[in-house]
Amino acid sequence: MSWTKLPTQDFTKDNRGWLKGKRRKWGKKDEKKIRIIHEQLKKDPYQFYIGATAIEQEWRIKYLEIPPPPLRTIGRIMADLKLSGKRRKDKHKGAARYLCYPECTIYTLLGGRVLESDFIGKKYITGRTEPLNFIAFSFKKEPKLRYFKRVKGQTADNFINQTDYFFKKFEKPDFMKVDNALAIIGSASGKRNISKAMNFLLKNQVIPIFTVPRKPFSQASIEGNNSVFARKFWNRIEFKSVKEVDEKLEWFNLSSQRYTGYQPPKIKSRIKKDFIPKIYFIRQVKEDKEQTGKAFIDILNEKVFLPKSYINYFVLAEWNLKEERLYIYFEKEQESKMIKKLSFKINPRSKEGCTDFI
Repeated sequence: MSWTKLPTQDFTKDNRGWLKGKRRKWGKKDEKKIRIIHEQLKKDPYQFYIGATAIEQEWRIKYLEIPPPPLRTIGRIMADLKLSGKRRKDKHKGAARYLCYPECTIYTLLGGRVLESDFIGKKYITGRTEPLNFIAFSFKKEPKLRYFKRVKGQTADNFINQTDYFFKKFEKPDFMKVDNALAIIGSASGKRNISKAMNFLLKNQVIPIFTVPRKPFSQASIEGNNSVFARKFWNRIEFKSVKEVDEKLEWFNLSSQRYTGYQPPKIKSRIKKDFIPKIYFIRQVKEDKEQTGKAFIDILNEKVFLPKSYINYFVLAEWNLKEERLYIYFEKEQESKMIKKLSFKINPRSKEGCTDFI
């Protein structure tokens, strides 16, 4: 356009009719409402969330006839009022994508609802030398949910009891993503065993997915969940007794459920006639130091060799228990391809206890 080329044009002028930093629609009255709601949430012992989403939810309750500002606008107003902390960035996302972490396969291509779980241990309160342990549950996808429970220790029985309670209280997922703790994966030396925890899940027609050992970011949503537990619950209160911990943990769970808006499904899970028992393992391919030039992954204390071109990349191993075969998949650009298959027999001692699902 010719007017943009005029030498006399002053680009520093702004004739839009409002000053920089002044909002078109949301004014000082709206800022005041946000500040008041924030202060009320902060003072309420039953409330543990005071961010933009919590403020939007509370606004809808308090001001029924006045629609709240958009979530992003609430966030900006909170930042302007210095009511919000700095957002933490996930440093591992780029690396996970670059190394082909099978995110799409797990949460989309497998085609089911994924529950994540992890133990939170070694928390202490004043006057007690014995540590407190907790277990965390999280749904990453909608409807989202985070839930915590205190347990006596990180054992298979505690995992099974609390997971069974979760299934009955909320819902039973298709898959359960867990870490490689011995309480869940089983023996540190026995090969191709079906652990007590695996057996429990498979009897409930829930397929276990084991995360990458010693890589917390592969359990990103539950690790983030544990961070929320620390920031918004554990580090916020100076607990005087275990009884107080249990009581306020229930408050926190209710607050979390209200915050995410989670509602249990009306139709409970039914028995699937076509259920195929499987176990998945997310693994990072390593170089075999004993055999130079070879690459491998460790599946239940067995080395599975792969082409060395996959070293450092992530793969997903599927153990089909009916076929007793192992399939290795590699995901790239949200597509999964099988790169190896082999016979993978169940340990005969374990097989005796698998008659309910094999």
